[in-house]
Amino acid sequence: MAVVAEYLTFFNSAVLFLTLFYASYEDIRVRLVDDWVWISCASITTPVTIYSTLLGNISPILSAISVGVTILLSVLFYIVGLYGGADAKALVVIALASPLSIGGERYHPFTSITVLLNGLLVSLAIPLAIVLLNFYKIFVRREDIFREFRHEKAYRKLLAIFLGTPLRDPERRKYWAPMEEFTGEWRFRFTVGIEEFWKPLRPGGWATPSIPLLVSISIGLVINYVLGDLSALIVKLLFS
Repeated sequence: MAVVAEYLTFFNSAVLFLTLFYASYEDIRVRLVDDWVWISCASITTPVTIYSTLLGNISPILSAISVGVTILLSVLFYIVGLYGGADAKALVVIALASPLSIGGERYHPFTSITVLLNGLLVSLAIPLAIVLLNFYKIFVRREDIFREFRHEKAYRKLLAIFLGTPLRDPERRKYWAPMEEFTGEWRFRFTVGIEEFWKPLRPGGWATPSIPLLVSISIGLVINYVLGDLSALIVKLLFS
């Protein structure tokens, strides 16, 4: 029975990995993930999850809680605009394919919640990398990155440092969007729609990178299986 459980878990995990990484590729390439991707994954993995539950390999109560909480949070976060539809569907699919996880550092066994938190922590690396790049330009290369934005208020400049950077060779950059607009003078613009990522970039102009959250969620899934809950691991390393 234990061997069967391992095979079932491996099968669902493999399908889930293939789905998320293909969806991430599509999200980066065309900014759209067809619903058939999620429907196919759910159609394959959900029966396996149900069968595992009937065999007693996973707790039916905890599995139901995992799926229910995931659906509730996914819909809520989508309604308030915290992420897109593909991200919400990805979390539901994760809950259906792998409602519970064990091993590693974690506060709870709910896979989708752990994956989301892991993904959000991974996403923090993007603004950190951007601010380090801007500091390098300012303090090492002595660039005046705000030369066209001197009129902007200090708090808007500070925000810009975390969200974007001026690009000298924009034609060599993919998946960046303009983070500026000209209204008699250049101003920062912090709200960027999906369509913006196909607009041409101005040499020397400010731009923001576009790394879909779905990519971070996929990385968060890998971390879940390898390390567990990244936030729990960080807390343990800081306070142990």
